[in-house]
Amino acid sequence: MKRIELALNDEAMQALHATKKNADDMRAAATTAAHDAFSGLGLAGVGESVWQTLWESARAYSQIAREEGAAFPPSSGDICVLCHQGIDEPTAARMLGFEAFIKNDTESKAADAERVFQEAEQKFRAVPVHVNKVSAVYRSLKNSNFALAKQVLRFIALARRVQAQTLLQLSGEDVPNPLALPDTVTETVSNEATLTRAYATSLDDASGGEARESVLNEQADLQDLKQSCELLDIARTEIARLIELKRIEDCLRDTATTAITRLGNEIADNLITPRMRDRFQQEIVALAGNRVRVEVVRSGGKFGSPQYEVKLYANPKAKVHNVLSEGEQTCVALASYLTELANASHTSALVFDDPVFSLDHRWRSKVAKRLAKEAGVRQVIVFTHDMIFVNDLAQLASERNTPTALAHLTRGQDVVGIVNKDLPWTASSIRDRIDKIEKEARAAKRLFEANDDEGYKTEVSSLYSRLRATWERALEDIVFANVVVRHRDYIDTKNLKRVTALEEADVQTFQNGFKKCCDFVDAHDPSRGHDPEPPDPSEIMADIQSLKNWSEGLRIKMNGVS
Repeated sequence: MKRIELALNDEAMQALHATKKNADDMRAAATTAAHDAFSGLGLAGVGESVWQTLWESARAYSQIAREEGAAFPPSSGDICVLCHQGIDEPTAARMLGFEAFIKNDTESKAADAERVFQEAEQKFRAVPVHVNKVSAVYRSLKNSNFALAKQVLRFIALARRVQAQTLLQLSGEDVPNPLALPDTVTETVSNEATLTRAYATSLDDASGGEARESVLNEQADLQDLKQSCELLDIARTEIARLIELKRIEDCLRDTATTAITRLGNEIADNLITPRMRDRFQQEIVALAGNRVRVEVVRSGGKFGSPQYEVKLYANPKAKVHNVLSEGEQTCVALASYLTELANASHTSALVFDDPVFSLDHRWRSKVAKRLAKEAGVRQVIVFTHDMIFVNDLAQLASERNTPTALAHLTRGQDVVGIVNKDLPWTASSIRDRIDKIEKEARAAKRLFEANDDEGYKTEVSSLYSRLRATWERALEDIVFANVVVRHRDYIDTKNLKRVTALEEADVQTFQNGFKKCCDFVDAHDPSRGHDPEPPDPSEIMADIQSLKNWSEGLRIKMNGVS
């Protein structure tokens, strides 16, 4: 740091700039002398530094090319070693003038001044100004006197910047607002070093006995002080946490719902629970009769609201789902839901997704009766795959004069959930089936008119297959007046008298229509020799009309039977 201060202080900088100015002044004087001496020559720049370099190079080459000791510049009549031309009198005179200029006192002083400046500049540039040079001092100071260490770094950084700015000025560049070397910290660092040495000496002197124990105690105190700073932050955080926890506990105590829950439990025990228990018994009996022996009991409460669970009469500790079958669990779930619904203050719509799944025919009809009854209070929407359940729901709703709407969902090639405002073919009524067959007949007619024989034949076969199925369904729905329905678990005898309206002619019409349908369906593989042509569209429409007339006529006669 002392070397840096000596090289970059104000006196050293002024001396360096003075050397630069002296060299510039001497060179200006030599240039003026060269201009006065060679102004008449045709080429500019004679006598300047570049020209002088070329002249000295020519001298050195001349001494190498010719014998040692040969005169330079050459005299008149000599051969020039550079251009290999003869030297005449004017040329020899000019060269002697050049040499005289080089040996002139003005040029010599200029060259000496420039050499002195170059040596001073190189010495100034070689001054090492870098933090690496004081890294050991900085590390030592950072542990004992951090503020002084920062001053050392600032001194080095500013000194490096002053050196760079000075070199730019010496090269001729303009440096706005040049920096000056900051105040020296050498003496302060020296004092800190003296104190450190003294402290080290005291440690050496106190390396044993009571003095060593005193130093160790001081070290322990310092370590405790260091740890106390870290523990202080932890303590503050813990104090803040405990304060916040105390606030939360106070809020919980002030807003506790114990009293509300106690009052709610009393109301539930005296009013709500008996009503829920009785209603559940009504619902479970309506759905499962006496086959499922369960009851609803209160299991507790939360936030003032009572909670209930289903338990077995025979073994209240047993889990219901471990004892009851899947169908019985479905009935219990429906009964619980309907019980809760009965105590609600709204009459919003209900949506059931296949409520009779896993139920046998005995309980399926009970569920249908209960849902039909609920449909008298609110809208009930039922999704199911069970067509018998659909028929039961429709009939029970009809008996209660509850309006119904039947639809089925299908899927297309790219979409699902397509709503069709009727039942699927297997569950459609006779009228709906006849309407669908008429639409198919019109579609087949277009194939016939387009001369698509194969497509027409295939369509006619499918059409007569559906027509035959409709004749068969007409026996069940019309002839037997739904007295007996396939897969239904009871016989409706109140319509048995209507069957007496059937006459011989009605039977013959049925047999004729049914037989014709059998002739054009692919129920069996036909023989190779029997390949009848399908009927034309008008004949097909006549066959459909025959079924339509037969069914409507038979309904009129049956309605006339009292």
